[in-house]
Amino acid sequence: MKKTAILLALLLGCFTAAFGQSAAEGKVDQSFLNDFVCRNWTTADGLPGMTITAIMQDQKGYIYVGTYEGLVRFDGVEFVTFSRNIDPKYDFASVRAIFQDSNGSLWVGHNDEGVTCLKPDGSITKYTTDNGLPHNSIRAICEDFNNNIWFGTASGLCYLTPENEVKIPEGLHELGQDTIQVSRLYCDTAGRIWISTAIENDLFVYSTRKLERFVGITKIKNPSVNEVSQDKSGAFWFGVAPHYAVRIKDTEETVFDIGHDHQEGTVVNSILQDTAGNFWFASDCGITILHNGLYTYYDKRNGLADDYINHIFEDREGNMWIAYNRGGIEKMSQGKFRTISMPIAVNAICEDPVRAVTWLGADNGLYCYNKDSQFVENEITELCKGARIRHVGLTSDGELLISSYSDISQVRVTRDNKITVWTMNDGLAGLKCRVAIKTTEGKYYVGTTQGLSIIEKDGSITSLTRKEGFDNEFIMSLYEDPKGQIWVGTDGGGIYILKDEQIIKHFTSDNGLAGNVIFKTAPIEGSGLWVATGTGISKYNEESDTFANLNSVNGLGTDSVFQLILDYTQTVWMTSNKGIFSVNLSDMEDVIIGKKKKVNAKYYGSSDGLNTGGITSTSVSTQDSLGRVWFTLIDGFAIYDPVKSGKNQTPPKIEIQEYSIDNVKYDFHGEKIILPPSAKRLSIKFTGLSFISSDQMRFCYRLGGFENNYSEWSSLRNVSYTNLKPGTYQFTVMSENGDEIKSKPSDPIIIVKQPYIWQQLWFQILVGVLIVGIATLIVFLKIQSMRRYQIELEKKVEERTHDLKLEKEKSERLLLNILPEEVAKELTDKPGHTIAKKFPNITVLFTDIVGFTKMSDGMTAEEVVTMLNKMVSLFDERAKREGIEKIKTIGDAYMAATGFTDEVNNDGALRMVRFAIGLMDDVRRFNMTSPVKVQIRLGINTGNLVAGVIGKSKFIYDIWGDTVNVASRMESTGEPMKIHVTENTYLQTSDQYAYSEGIDVEVKGKGMMKTYFL
Repeated sequence: MKKTAILLALLLGCFTAAFGQSAAEGKVDQSFLNDFVCRNWTTADGLPGMTITAIMQDQKGYIYVGTYEGLVRFDGVEFVTFSRNIDPKYDFASVRAIFQDSNGSLWVGHNDEGVTCLKPDGSITKYTTDNGLPHNSIRAICEDFNNNIWFGTASGLCYLTPENEVKIPEGLHELGQDTIQVSRLYCDTAGRIWISTAIENDLFVYSTRKLERFVGITKIKNPSVNEVSQDKSGAFWFGVAPHYAVRIKDTEETVFDIGHDHQEGTVVNSILQDTAGNFWFASDCGITILHNGLYTYYDKRNGLADDYINHIFEDREGNMWIAYNRGGIEKMSQGKFRTISMPIAVNAICEDPVRAVTWLGADNGLYCYNKDSQFVENEITELCKGARIRHVGLTSDGELLISSYSDISQVRVTRDNKITVWTMNDGLAGLKCRVAIKTTEGKYYVGTTQGLSIIEKDGSITSLTRKEGFDNEFIMSLYEDPKGQIWVGTDGGGIYILKDEQIIKHFTSDNGLAGNVIFKTAPIEGSGLWVATGTGISKYNEESDTFANLNSVNGLGTDSVFQLILDYTQTVWMTSNKGIFSVNLSDMEDVIIGKKKKVNAKYYGSSDGLNTGGITSTSVSTQDSLGRVWFTLIDGFAIYDPVKSGKNQTPPKIEIQEYSIDNVKYDFHGEKIILPPSAKRLSIKFTGLSFISSDQMRFCYRLGGFENNYSEWSSLRNVSYTNLKPGTYQFTVMSENGDEIKSKPSDPIIIVKQPYIWQQLWFQILVGVLIVGIATLIVFLKIQSMRRYQIELEKKVEERTHDLKLEKEKSERLLLNILPEEVAKELTDKPGHTIAKKFPNITVLFTDIVGFTKMSDGMTAEEVVTMLNKMVSLFDERAKREGIEKIKTIGDAYMAATGFTDEVNNDGALRMVRFAIGLMDDVRRFNMTSPVKVQIRLGINTGNLVAGVIGKSKFIYDIWGDTVNVASRMESTGEPMKIHVTENTYLQTSDQYAYSEGIDVEVKGKGMMKTYFL
């Protein structure tokens, strides 16, 4: 292992030496910047200030930014500022330096306010000159191997021990540096502390508890060092004013002139070696990059927002971050696309391995792009100059076919560069040629806007138009399948399939095709033939001769797709008016077979390096022999290289930022969340820390104990729960970056919803015991009460019996109250005589109180009798007024009849209905003063019956017959406060009263009867 390390170090040393020499010779490669996508943030995006004094990434993954207006935390989407102006607990304003120690504490140095320590638990500690600091203006912070925190100030140097003691390092006084002005601090791999001052010859190093001046830089006189760093080999790099980088490895010293030609710098502020081994130097005249022995300059001339760079660093995903002195911050990411801008729309791209170039058909001619990424002129481009080139294609035998909307309609260039031009004068169907192919038979098929032309081997031309069966002559695409069949796509007429120059099939939307505007028809390896149309894409099933379709409903995000290209990662790239997007081929196949409902389409834009105004529907993109995909744009072209643009394999880091309980916000520091019993709403805010396409991040979450499954993926970064039941819950969240790389679930957050006292188990047990005790007491008291009540009832019965004896003499008068007058008279005149008579048309009414039995259980006997007496008295008074014969009462039931005459046609039914309506009025009047509210049911029937007196003592005038039984059934099957009548009663009263529709009712002994409700 040691030998390997030594060998690697030697190789790096040799390489760096060669690197320095070639760079020093002035070799420049500005194309290095083409692979980066830059994004700049300013005050317009949420930064509190444009001057960035410091920038770093903490252990969690946040980007922290120092400004004169406070400390800023950035998660890729949102800037959060910490200062006393935002929250009084942060007792500082400006930030000059930021550093995170090995324990996770964040140290923030201020301009004139000392240093603040923000600990992981949320606590804050501040140190100033009152605590022993030599000065309150903090310029640099670092940590040594003993966990001492070093502070470089504007006038002094010190360190803070783990025991919280401020100490001044030994050697300062001897060197006359008691008031040393520190610009940078750096702890090297040996644990030494480097102190740079940006003052000539004042570079110091602290080791073995002693401070010494460093004199190792010999090739620059009186070096003024502002920055110290180490590369991966352990070599030291020094930023020396005005514009030099000095590398020292053992005894070897190399000087690099990193100044920009248009402006010489005065200070080198930052030196960084990135993960790829490239060196980045930030100064006050821009950025210089050393890579592969070449210089690359990045300054305001080629896009830098500000030439003065305070700091530069690389985050864990490989993004480069730039802190400007006056321009905010900038992120440089490896873009998925490399965009080459042109002042014209590109319609077609074709790789030509025969000539080792790539051809670009544009609206103003044909462009030739060589392997050195240069446009070159030749005889072919000269021929096509000014022509609107719509298609460029290469045949299997190396011929170049160029289709245009110009007087050079169709051009063929052979391998030996012989050029042939076909026009309408030669027999083409139209002037405007849209596309052309060469078949395996050696024939040329040329699609024009006025039909399809076939150029035979002998040079003769045959055209197929409407006369030959083409309903639509505008040819959009051509494809030859393995059977030698030619698929002809049209602009609105679907697809025609030709065999031996004859139409053998015609597919349109009527027989399954997604749409009739056909942009492209091409096979996808391992999947079959696909068709891109104006209303979706279609996959052809050769066995069933049918199509399966996908569109926006299936997740494509658009219905109009211009082209499909499969790269070697099994990703299908599609172009549309919405832009360029990709879908996994497996997802498409799963949707086709019904395994999934939607595909996950990813669209690309400027954050991916795709800087364009859009794509034209007629464009032809391509995949080259290296697997790169070339896309045509309305303003140039873009190249996607799966090798350079692989997935961002770094899983995003989940961070819970804050939570709120009923709109009161709390910063989250890993603690258990306690919800008081009164809490109604809990909201949790989280984020995913990934700075590559941050806007494409998605999240899903789950609250264990409340829900079993994770939510659907969404871009929302917060979730709310309301009215949680008392208990303990666990909240977890996952994130997914733009390349579908998922994070692990976050550490569970424990959430405890506290119960009210009555929701606790011990309280519920206590209440249960009390309820049982009270219930036992109530039962006991009830039994005692019932015994007393029984004694009282027996006493009252005796009193009543005595009263009846005294009232015997009043029996005759009472008899009249019991029997009809005629019957009472007859019974008085003829004692012992049987009284009975049959009447032909009697109307009988039954009524009783709804739920009386249940109601009376809670009443005393006196209350029951009083209530019944009061109500029955009202009924009796009405019966007397309206000539109705009360027959009897049985408990709460009341029975009455009318029509005691031999006349069949009497008004008894009408009077009884009127009487029943009055009874309901009596009940309502009774309820107005009664504490017990009652409802009655009323049933009425009309028919013949027998009436008579029964018994010798306590005799009663009663009525019998089917009419009585049915009336009783009308009452029992009726509804509260409604009058239920039979059809007989209905027929005799319907002229004067309105009834409901007839209702069939099952009547015991009678079967189904039609009845009515008044």
